[in-house]
Amino acid sequence: MKQIEKNVIVVISTYNGEKNITRQLESILQQTGVNVSVYIRDDSSTDKTVEVVKAFIFKNGYHNVKIEVGKNMGYAKSFWTALKNCGDADYYAFSDQDDVWEKDKLLKCIAPMEKDKEVGSKLSYCKMNRCSPDLQRLSEQVNVLPPKRLSKKLVLTQTYNYGAATVINKEARNLVCRCWPEIDNLPHDLWVGLICYWFGKIYYVDEELYYWIRYQTSVTGAGTKWSGMRYRVKESLQGKSYPNVSQYLLSEYEDLLTKKDRVFLEMLSSYKRNIITRLKLIFDKDFRRDTLKGTAILKTGVLLGWL
Repeated sequence: MKQIEKNVIVVISTYNGEKNITRQLESILQQTGVNVSVYIRDDSSTDKTVEVVKAFIFKNGYHNVKIEVGKNMGYAKSFWTALKNCGDADYYAFSDQDDVWEKDKLLKCIAPMEKDKEVGSKLSYCKMNRCSPDLQRLSEQVNVLPPKRLSKKLVLTQTYNYGAATVINKEARNLVCRCWPEIDNLPHDLWVGLICYWFGKIYYVDEELYYWIRYQTSVTGAGTKWSGMRYRVKESLQGKSYPNVSQYLLSEYEDLLTKKDRVFLEMLSSYKRNIITRLKLIFDKDFRRDTLKGTAILKTGVLLGWL
């Protein structure tokens, strides 16, 4: 008997992406082994992104690509809003507006979640090929953390599942969409990965399944060893170290927390009140990032009250 293909909605938040959105859409719509739809939320672009997408849809007669224009709210909340509004599917994936996917990206990311018949929230993520606009591999690649290097405390401050690498199931989507923390500098992929790691199951596909293209105008180099460190130091010096989502976990996901988790989150949410609590966090060996330098910056942020 032929296996029924799963329905996947790919969520995109666009902003001034007129030059590269077409190539991205073409690679998504060429996915094999799945029924794919695309939901685009444009975050009030000032260029011709919306017109380019609508022309692409009309020219090719696509009925599985939808674009809506919303008020500008920043890429992270825009992605979350798109995920919340995109409709019903078996799985949901995130996409940037300017990359290129391998044809079997979605199928390979879905496979481990399908193999595991246990019910619950699930997230799968893969590696990427950091490359130039002509898809030539760059020497400095992204350090993607496998599950064995993760912990509940680590994923509070470190993204392991880069947005375009991530696929989640329906249960995970519903859990993620309970709330959006109104916190500056909170990436949508960190929030999605955190929720799924804390309250669900994660799966790792150890393959590079898309081209993460770095353009001259790319605003960050996050994910590489040195550029990511430079970015984090700059943010820390400006008093914007790491987003603290502990209060949102306590208020919106209380029913899913263990007693041990609740105690730690309560300490993290109130750490600014006294130096004793700060010192407890600083000397907590499990509250860290994956590198010594990253951990040092995190602990400095705790000491100075920048979380």
